[in-house]
Amino acid sequence: MRADRLSGVLIPDRWRHVTPMTRDVLVAVAALALGCLLLRAGVVHRRPGPVDAAWLVPPLILASGSLSLRRTRPLLGLGLATAAAAADMVAGPSLLPALILANLVYNATLYGTAQAVPWLTGGGHAASGLAALLVLLCTRSPRDTLLTAVCAYLVLVWPSTMGLTVRRHRERAEQARRRIKVACRRSVMRERARVTGDIHDIVCNHLSAIALQSTAAMATAPRDNEKHLTALVGIRRSSLEGVDEVRRMIAALRTGARGPESAPASLDLVRSRIERLESLGSPARLRTVGTPVPLEPDVETAACRIIQESLTNALKHAQGAAVETTVAYLPERLVITVENGLSAAPPDPALGGSGFGLVGMAERAARVGGTCTARRDGDRWRVHAVLPLTPAGRERSELSLSGGSRS
Repeated sequence: MRADRLSGVLIPDRWRHVTPMTRDVLVAVAALALGCLLLRAGVVHRRPGPVDAAWLVPPLILASGSLSLRRTRPLLGLGLATAAAAADMVAGPSLLPALILANLVYNATLYGTAQAVPWLTGGGHAASGLAALLVLLCTRSPRDTLLTAVCAYLVLVWPSTMGLTVRRHRERAEQARRRIKVACRRSVMRERARVTGDIHDIVCNHLSAIALQSTAAMATAPRDNEKHLTALVGIRRSSLEGVDEVRRMIAALRTGARGPESAPASLDLVRSRIERLESLGSPARLRTVGTPVPLEPDVETAACRIIQESLTNALKHAQGAAVETTVAYLPERLVITVENGLSAAPPDPALGGSGFGLVGMAERAARVGGTCTARRDGDRWRVHAVLPLTPAGRERSELSLSGGSRS
């Protein structure tokens, strides 16, 4: 059971799919039924004369119908309720139209336009005073005058005062929410600036240093050692590509506009990763199934990063093992499978991971509404990802790990 956003009334969860307009119509029907029961029971103060109780039914219908407009058209509803209460006073009066009028005064003050609020509160005081003055002039009875003033205050003044109080509380709460939202946005931008500064100063500088050192090593390396030169070229190319990707990520973080969840990447990058893996002694193959179609940027980025992380893991934990990457374009989804053999030798402790890479793959798939599993399959390690061709935005991920951990 939660509070309704507009009225603050506790509503069972099974009724929350009902629109406010529908709930107001149901309230109006319930009020009409209650009013008919009261009239049937004779709960009405009728003046002596020829007026029959049947004349109280039309004002009751009009007053009950005005409740269906209490949030969508509160000022119109107030006008109808006022007319109904006036007609009821002439024919009766009965109890319910006056109570409905009080409710419409409250709702008109709460949900009405800001320009109408001063007129409602001031008009309530003026109407109460005028009603008391007319009774005093007509009856010359202080008792009737006081009773009229109290009833008019309870029906016209007190509801508008309560509505104005609630309205001001809501306005202050909304202003506070806006201030908090702005402060959070500024805090996020400051944190982004700090993180991007650290990334640039630490990661970019180290990668640039690697590129410079590999360039210097290439200049002094023996020309007859082709394998040595190929490794240095690969190191230099990897470091420069890393610098370029980090700079794109920094630019994405520093922009104030809402952009993609991560730095964009293209599946064309996968081919260069496959070539690099082959140059380092690991047989690698990329196979495409189906007809390639243009992908949404978020989906293509997620696919590229999942394949990139899988190839990096294969290089770290099973260097020299064959790696097969399959990208299948199906009618509604993109299926990615990366398999590699397991290395009999223990992995290099310096290359041990923390497991964040596998979690990151699952999170990337979940951000676009897909799934990703990584597990040992016999004597092979298998990463399987299913991504929709259009991001679905489901916050759900699947990650199954067995037979060891990677990053």
